[in-house]
Amino acid sequence: MKTNRWFPIMLIVGACTLSSLSITVAFSDDAAKPGHDHKAEKPSDAKIKAAMAKLPESDRSAAAAQRYCPMMDTVRLGAMGTPLKVLIDGKSVFVCCSGCKDDAVEHGKETLAKVAKLKKSAAAIAKLPTADQPLAETQLFCPIEEGSRLGSMGTPVKLMLDGKPVFLCCKGCEDSARENTKMTLAKVEEIKKENAKAGQHEGHDHKHGAADHEHKKGTATKK
Repeated sequence: MKTNRWFPIMLIVGACTLSSLSITVAFSDDAAKPGHDHKAEKPSDAKIKAAMAKLPESDRSAAAAQRYCPMMDTVRLGAMGTPLKVLIDGKSVFVCCSGCKDDAVEHGKETLAKVAKLKKSAAAIAKLPTADQPLAETQLFCPIEEGSRLGSMGTPVKLMLDGKPVFLCCKGCEDSARENTKMTLAKVEEIKKENAKAGQHEGHDHKHGAADHEHKKGTATKK
């Protein structure tokens, strides 16, 4: 009896088709499950929450109020593991990693001043609408006033330029931001990229020192 030479190929094609259908059905069932969120929390945010949760309960609120490391001021506390608590002149300060500890103590006065600024900025950003807070934190610095951290001059000012959200440190920057929209938007993107790069810097060598981490940014001097 002659064997159809196409028969083995047909079997393989059929098996692949059934496998594909099974995967599709399984994915559909998973997507249909109540409570299944395909827009899940970013791993970095989940990691930060888990690291902060490892702090003693008495320290969590203080670390949350500070939010960022004073030595690496674009790095969220918790991004490099459980924050370290340091006592400077009897005051609690939290740093992102062991590499920051010695410099934080050595530059004690500068560190405490930076922590005060970070707390002020965090509190001001928290006054923004909930949906705007992560957007402002992605930017962190004003694109007009060089080195001015959002929240350092009160609640950040939000503008929409060419349909994109831009945050400024104060109303005084608004005219300059609008005068050269393209330059402002370009600067915002540059700031975001620098912040993201710093935020991904985990466990690598980095130079510390309170004075070393002052941001130098800006597009133009305010008129």
